[in-house]
Amino acid sequence: MPFYNLGYRLIGSLDGYPFPPADLIDLVIGTKEIAWYQLGGLFMHQAIMTFLLRNGISIESLRSILDFGCGCGRIIRWWAALRIQCEIWGSDYNPLLIEWCQKELSSMAKFTVNGAQPPLEFSDDKFELVYAYSVFTHFSRDMQQPWLKELARVVKPGGYLLLTVYGIRVGWRSGFSNDLFQQLDDQGILVFGDEQSGSNNCAAYHSEEYMANQQSLGLELIDFMQGGVRDSSEQDMYLYRKAVPTD
Repeated sequence: MPFYNLGYRLIGSLDGYPFPPADLIDLVIGTKEIAWYQLGGLFMHQAIMTFLLRNGISIESLRSILDFGCGCGRIIRWWAALRIQCEIWGSDYNPLLIEWCQKELSSMAKFTVNGAQPPLEFSDDKFELVYAYSVFTHFSRDMQQPWLKELARVVKPGGYLLLTVYGIRVGWRSGFSNDLFQQLDDQGILVFGDEQSGSNNCAAYHSEEYMANQQSLGLELIDFMQGGVRDSSEQDMYLYRKAVPTD
C-alpha cells in the first residue's frame, strides 16, 4: 500500500463507506491516491448538482438516477449523503469494479455490469437523470452514437442526460496543433487509440457543434459549460433534456 494512502485508510472516508483497493482506484483514475479518489468524486458530484440547480432542476424531486460508467463508485457514493428518496443505479462494463460496488455500496445503490456495446438491461424511459462522467472520452468513433442513442432510450421524457467530454480546453492543454483543431471542427469527433475503445488508452475529443446537434435522438441541449468539470481534466459539461412526445 502506498504510504500516502495509509492515513486515509486509518481515518476512513468522509462519507462513511469503505475505500476501494488501490489497484481498482488506479484502474479507474490512473493513480492509486485515495485523496484524489475521494475529493475528485466529491468535486464532480458537486459539479453535477450545481449544473442541475442552475437549470432549475430540484435534486430532491429526482426519483431515479443512473451513473453510467460508475467505476468503483467515486461519484455515486455521494448521493447517499443527500438522503433523497431515489432509486439509484450504477453501471460499468468492468465486472471487477461492479463486484466491489455490490459488496461495499449496495446499501445506497444497485449495480449491474453492462456490455461494451448496447443495450443496457433497463427498460425504456426508466431514469429521470442519467449521467456519464468521462465515459464518452474513451469510446471509439463507432461507439459514440450507439451509446448516445442507448442512454437517450433509458431517460424518461422530460428527464435529463448529463455528459462530460474532452473539448477544445483539453485540446489546448494536450498541445493540439492548428491542424488537429481543424480536424476536430471538421469531423466533430477526434479519437486517438480508437482500437482500444473503453479503456483509458482511447481518448476521444468532441466539438461543441457535434455535441449540440443531438436533436435526432430526441435530446435538446439546455446547458453547456466549457471546462465545467472542476478537476484537473477540465472536461466540458453538457446537459440535455429528453423531448416529451406531443402525440
